[in-house]
Parts: sequence; C-alpha cells; structure tokens
Amino acid sequence: MHPRSGPFSVYTEEAEFYDVPGGELADVLRPFAAGLVMCAGRMLAVLGYRDAARYGEEPLDRAAPDAAGTVLVLLPAECDARDAVFRRNVARAFWDLSQDLAESRAPIARCGAERWALTQMLELATRVCAATDGELLAWGASLPKENESAWQLHEDAWQLVVEGAEYSIPEARSAGGEDADDPSPVSEPEGGWDTPRFWFSPYSFVTPREAQRGHPAWADNPGNDAPIAADRAAELLRLGDTTNPWRTYKERHLHGGALAEVLTPQAAQLLAVAADELAEQGYADVLHYGDRLFEREDDDEYGGWDESFLGQLPPICDGQSAAWRLAMVRSVEDLAQDLRAGRAPIPTTTAEELAFHLILGHAKELLDYLDDEDFARGYGLPTAEKFTARHRQWGALSEAFLQDEDVLYHYDQDLQQVVTDPEHPANKQLGIGDLRPRAWFAPFGNVRPRDAARGFAPEIMEQIAAGDPAAFFASTPGLTDGAAPPPPAVDVPKALTEEYEHFVALAQHRFFSEQCAIEMAASVERLLTAFLDHPSLIPGHIWPLNPRVRTTGDQWLLVDDDFALRGHEALWRLNADRSDADARSWTRRLLLDCANYALANYGRSEMDLYRQGPPPAPLDQDLADTLSTRLAELGRLTTVSGTLQHLLAQHGLSVKDLAQAAILPTDLLQSWIRGAQPSPTQIIRCAPVLQLSEDVLLEALQGRRNRFEWPLPTPPKDTVRHPGNDPEDEDG
Repeated sequence: MHPRSGPFSVYTEEAEFYDVPGGELADVLRPFAAGLVMCAGRMLAVLGYRDAARYGEEPLDRAAPDAAGTVLVLLPAECDARDAVFRRNVARAFWDLSQDLAESRAPIARCGAERWALTQMLELATRVCAATDGELLAWGASLPKENESAWQLHEDAWQLVVEGAEYSIPEARSAGGEDADDPSPVSEPEGGWDTPRFWFSPYSFVTPREAQRGHPAWADNPGNDAPIAADRAAELLRLGDTTNPWRTYKERHLHGGALAEVLTPQAAQLLAVAADELAEQGYADVLHYGDRLFEREDDDEYGGWDESFLGQLPPICDGQSAAWRLAMVRSVEDLAQDLRAGRAPIPTTTAEELAFHLILGHAKELLDYLDDEDFARGYGLPTAEKFTARHRQWGALSEAFLQDEDVLYHYDQDLQQVVTDPEHPANKQLGIGDLRPRAWFAPFGNVRPRDAARGFAPEIMEQIAAGDPAAFFASTPGLTDGAAPPPPAVDVPKALTEEYEHFVALAQHRFFSEQCAIEMAASVERLLTAFLDHPSLIPGHIWPLNPRVRTTGDQWLLVDDDFALRGHEALWRLNADRSDADARSWTRRLLLDCANYALANYGRSEMDLYRQGPPPAPLDQDLADTLSTRLAELGRLTTVSGTLQHLLAQHGLSVKDLAQAAILPTDLLQSWIRGAQPSPTQIIRCAPVLQLSEDVLLEALQGRRNRFEWPLPTPPKDTVRHPGNDPEDEDG
C-alpha cells in the first residue's frame, strides 16, 4: 500500500490495485522538470480560459485559421460542440494540476479531464525551456543547479499518468457495488470509459478535489489578470505551430523534442555570435591566402592558432584550394543561419561537423570574457553570470546535433594513417569512412542537403573577384593555357543529345537484361532518327522492322532476333556493361557505320523495292559532311561534360554559379561543357558546391560515371516475344 502522506498523500486505500508512483516527487519529476510542467499547466490554463471566453457556446471550427493556436483544438473532436462550462472546467484541470506542483504535491489526476490535461502538460513542458531564467523564476520554477545533469523531463514522469484509471470511475463499477453478493457486470460503452462524457467522474483511488473550490480569481479576465500573459504563453507553447526545427533529419526517429530543451534561445544567440566571428575570420583568411599553402608556426602542428581560421583546422587542410576554404567558411555561416532562424544546427556534412566543433569551442572562449559588461554589450550578449547551467550544455549539444566526433581524429597525429585511408583495416573496423578533406562536402545520407544554389554574400564575391589572381589560382596553374574549343559548327538538336545520353547510359548497365535490351533497341531507332534528321532517311524504311521482336505495346523493333543491327561494315549487336567513355565511343562508331549504311542503301532498301514508285530524289550532297560534323559534336559530350550538366540541373545551378563558387573563370567552365578536358586540380574545385567527393569528378576525368551521383536510367518493365514464343509460330 502506498503511504498517504507527502507529495502522494491523495491516494485512497484502492491505490494498491493500481500501478501508481510513490516516494519522493523528485524520483518522478526532478525540481527543474517539475517547474517546467507546472509552468506548462499554468500557460495551458490561461489559454484555456481565454478560449472559453472567446468561443463561449460557439462550436469549434477546426478549419478556421484562428483555431490552430487554441487549447480547444488539442481536445478530442467530440468536444468541439461542448459548452463554455465544460471548456472552463477543462481549463481548471490544468490549473489544479499546476497548483499541486506549486505546493510540492505530485500532480495526480483525479478524473479523466485531469488525466488528459496532465498528458498535455507533460508533452508540452519542454517547450517552456525557451523562456528566460527571469521568467521561470517569476513563475515559480527553480533553475537547474550547476552540476545537476539529469534535470530534463524523463520517461519516469509518465508514471503519473496512471494506466487503467478510467475503470475506477463510478459508472464503470459493477451495478451492485463491491459488497453485493452478485454484482451486475457493466458493459463498457463505445469509445471506452475515458471518453469526454465521463471526464469529470472522479477516480476512486484518489481523494476528489473540493467541489466548491471554484475557478481562479483571474479566470474571468485572463487577458489582463492572468499570472502569465496569454500571448507569451502561446509563443512559448507554439500551439498550432507546425514548424519542425529538426527538419534537417530525413527520419522522424532522429528528431528531438523541443529544441529549447537542449539549445535555449540564449545559448543559440551565443553560438551564433561565435559562428559569425569565426566566419569573419575565415573570409579574411580566404582573401589573404587564396590557394597558397597555409604555413603554421613550429609549435602549432595540430591546430589551435586562435588568430587564424585556417590555423584552427587540422593540418591536413593546409594545402586546400581557395574554393575548398570558401566552402569551409560557408559551412560555419550555414550553421549560424540555422541558429538565427530557430532551427536545430544539424551538420549535414563532415565540414559542418568540424565547423560545429569550432563554433562550440569559440563560444566557450567568448563566455570567459563575458564577465566584462562592456565586452558583453559589444556583442549584444548577456553577461557571464546570466549563462546558467541550462544555457551551457556543451556535451548535450554535441550529443544532440552531431552524428559522431570522428572528424576530431584529424587532430591526433597517431591516427592520421587511419583517418586518411578509408581502406585501412582500423578505419573499416571503427566504421569511420572517408574523412579525407576531399569528401567533406558530400551530404550525409540521413539528412536533407542544403540548397547548392544558395550562393555567397555579394560583397565576399566582389572582394574575391578583385583579389590577386596569383594567390587564387596558385593550386591550378595553366588556367589560361590552351584555346577553348570553338562553338558548335552546327546546331545539334536537343532530341539528339538527350537520346544519345540515354543510349550511352543504357550501355553501362551491369546486366544486359531483357528490359535493358528492349529499351536499347527502341532507343537506337530514336537515336538514328534524330541523328539522320532527314525526311527521306527513316530508320524503319532502311532497316526492316522485325515483327518477331517487339515490345508489349506491340511496337516492332529495328533489331533482329539477336538484338543486332546491320551497319555498312559490321553487325552491331546491342550489349551493355561498358564504362561511360567506352559506351560513348562505341555509340559513335555505331552511328557512323549505320549512317554510312543508310547513305549507301538509299533508294535500294527492301522498303524501296516494295514501293514500286519513281526513284527517290537525290540526297543533299552536303548531308554526309553534316552528319560527320554532327558526330563530332556528339564527341564533345564527354563524361565530364555529362556529369557537370547533370549536377548543374540537379542542383539548380547555372555555369556562372558554379564558376563563382569554384573561383574559376566562367568561360573555362563553359569550355568543359563543350568538351574541353579540365586538369584534375581545376575540376576538384567544383566538388564543394556540387556537394560531392572530389573522387567523383576525378573518376569522370577518366571516363567513369559515378552511378550514385548520376544514376543510370531504369528500363521500363517489358517483355519480348522471341521466335517460338509467339502464338502464331506455334500454330505454324
């Protein structure tokens, strides 16, 4: 039996039949958490009385714009038509429970309405963390002590919501009573005993509240006399606010609760100031060093040079390009923008994880100087004593926002070989992954990447544009060497380039499946049609369509039973499992040979023999040259060109945007799109803004397509009717 004294003194003898908490209140709700729940209850009570006065007897329209921010919308829908008396009594349930906590009693629900109210208080309590320390103290809450590590609201608090309590109400008990010899069973109503119509029936395992207690004195005028201003209560509880500060995470189970529970607005302000100062240092370093090697002092081998942003990065970053450095500073600025916008500063890349560590470290340094009122005033921050324990949860911040702290291994000289080699056995065993700076800007798989087209501040780009070219291109010599490819000699139809890329991609599939074969056969006809682009050169008239090889849509295909096509000098059997460079070369050879076949057999094909009309008009004598030029233009569509064009379209970037972020001339990047071959040191400058590892672009230089960043098309599901499978063949 639970003792009927202390914070749980409201229990009756029947409490022994229920799983109710007991002992000290702190065992269930620590002091600060109890204060949060109390404040949440008072806020909900204020808003509840406000809503009761505002709506009166009027039914709630949940679709109305102003309904979302009410306590009424939290109620079950069957309460929408309840009267003002019911609504005021619900508001009083919040107040009664909050008063229990204010008087050091456990908030034990005495009826269904209070049980529902307690649930809302527990769910919304952590949002109260966004209040200032002064507000919390004024509302009667205590602040966590310096070394109080477990003050947050834990699952133990839900013990206060007693399971099965609804079965103790009078209506749910046997009609004959407990002392009856043959009590009549009571059928549970539809919806159960915890539906709102039973909400004010008292539970038997607790003593009921005084029936004549009335409502609080301020209840009739909550707008002016309430202990907490209604507008501030609504702001803190964010009723109706669907904004998710944890939206960066793709998966719901990774989302936290109230952001303020771990990152208070005051703490966010401190971190934002620290981030802004780091970013300012970083941009200054980019302008000063450009691409040039960052040289450390002899006693600063592993980071920590406070006067320099680059000096705070691991030494492995000392030789990175200006474009890489610019993106690193932008990572700091992105987190600063999250902090200022009220979003969780969740790093989306390894670069941002390191940026978070730098921000956190600089925030601690700033805090040491905030004892000086003038210093604090200059940053627009409170003085140091105002940063109580709940605003300095450094460990909790790292735990909440970082996926791991592996990037810090770069500061450990003994671990350099492990963290710089993804294939190192220790790296694999620890699950570290690719922590080389070249991969720092590839987004994590469980977060939403940032907008690649967000750009940089105009003033920063203007200063870079006016900078010393020798500094900014120190790592990319020869930027102006060599002439850019001339503009296209002929206009290549968009349909041709698109079909060319589609066919080339199909030729790279690992398996030449039935679906892949059919789609390649259909694609080669479209490709030849677009390549020849002549009303008298129709592939279906030059190569006889094979009625035995068709799609399920009954489209006859151009190939024979073995998926082969006759060229002028060779028989081209369709196949796959090629590299990108090989697929492009093979496709152009196929087009050339098939074009020669079409020209050589013009007017002499099987279809021409069947037609029995006058001979076709001679072809334009320049057609062969046009096709040759067109083929050369297709040759400019390299793996690099295709990769860049795909990524630009995917990220919504223009060539100018890419050039600006990579700190490269726009004309140079345009030449890559037209088929010029960049140098490795040039193209890797594009990796940060394209949000991928430099390896992807280096592979493209070697003619290898990264199928994760530039996926292959999926052939539509289809079937082919081979000889012997056609019903007509069986009849024959």
